[in-house]
Amino acid sequence: MKHVARKVGRRAILQAAAGGLGAAAIAASGCGSQPDGDRVLKVFNWSDYIDPAVIEDFERMNNNCRIVYDNFSSDSELEARLATGGGAYDVVFPSDRAMHSLKAKGLLQPIDHGQLARMSNLDPAFLNQPFDPGNEFSLPYFWGTVAVGVRTDHVPGLVAGFEALFDNRYRGRITMLDDLENVVAVVLMFLGKELNSVKPADLLLAKQTLLAQTPPVQAYTSDAYRERLIAGEAWVSLGWSGDLLQAAEIANEPVPKVNVVVPVTGTLKWLDSMAIPRAAGEVELAHAFLDYLLEPEVAVKNAEYVHYATPNRAALSLLSAEMRQDESIYPPQTTLDRCDWLQNRGAEIEKIEAIWREVRQ
Repeated sequence: MKHVARKVGRRAILQAAAGGLGAAAIAASGCGSQPDGDRVLKVFNWSDYIDPAVIEDFERMNNNCRIVYDNFSSDSELEARLATGGGAYDVVFPSDRAMHSLKAKGLLQPIDHGQLARMSNLDPAFLNQPFDPGNEFSLPYFWGTVAVGVRTDHVPGLVAGFEALFDNRYRGRITMLDDLENVVAVVLMFLGKELNSVKPADLLLAKQTLLAQTPPVQAYTSDAYRERLIAGEAWVSLGWSGDLLQAAEIANEPVPKVNVVVPVTGTLKWLDSMAIPRAAGEVELAHAFLDYLLEPEVAVKNAEYVHYATPNRAALSLLSAEMRQDESIYPPQTTLDRCDWLQNRGAEIEKIEAIWREVRQ
């Protein structure tokens, strides 16, 4: 797919994106001029995580609808806005690790499956996850992995896993996510441990590995790693698969420069969901929007825009062969069998927070 300037990444909320792209998305969806009496659906999502044409099509299909589309940059921002009532959103897109807290605090309302004619399009492999048994409060939206972006013009040989992130030959050219849970989990997997381990011996070894790695790290960033990789400032970057694929698409013209590696030894997998807040004012329209996003043709349009894997089984056959066969997007089953979700560690998360404070001080 031809790259365009709109791609800023799933997790990345750069100032330009927040001010420029966010405003552009709202203007494109017709939110700047809403006739009195029109129904307004308020959507809160990660940046650049939906094809604007999908919004426009939904509005056309629902003559009295206008979509207000806002962005958040972290799970904590999403939770804070819902807890305070800010925005009064009707549809939100939490990550799997945010679901436990949102449910526990009563910030979401049950989804009426009876209003979803297309729910059967979803792959059962992504339903009934531990964070939401029975999908009472959420429906799968996109999934992906934590991967490694490698500048092949500076990193020789085959990179198959996380090893390049800890290689002193790339001192000053490595970026890591500014995300304590993801980074500690990656280090545990690199060390051959369970990614959700909270065993003192495992965490001590992870801390020692991270402290030893700190001098070679150019930056801990969850937003700028994509641009650094494209520019060649970073040679090895830990990131989310779709963001790295977007970097590769841009950097690889006219010749390949960036390779995206999903470690064959396994990595973290994640699932973002669609949900309806407890305080939603347009519940019926919210269900209609969710059902619309489950339409196979819509799911394909979205997936090809954001470069992430769709959990919509009915959409897979409609994707381009290039995308279906890209193992950076759809890793082989042998790799997926070695992947796992981040679990809710409860109070044990304090052990990981303590490591992160020491590493980032």
